[in-house]
Amino acid sequence: MVGCSTAVGEVIAFEELARVRRQRIARAVHARCRTVVDATVVAMRDALAHAPAPEWPVRVARLRKMEELAAYVSALG
Repeated sequence: MVGCSTAVGEVIAFEELARVRRQRIARAVHARCRTVVDATVVAMRDALAHAPAPEWPVRVARLRKMEELAAYVSALG
């Protein structure tokens, strides 16, 4: 069949382009997620420093959970 190898080559190239695009988008989303989580940890530490003493245990527990999430997100890449 005439043009068959060209058509197959174009399909493979399209799949590769689509895969590269998905990866680029995923990396951008992950980077944004890391930025948001890191900023949240900073904001929570500041809020804890200015919180009334009775709120400290709850705020510390929430901060620890957010720090664990930040560590997990960073470990992913």
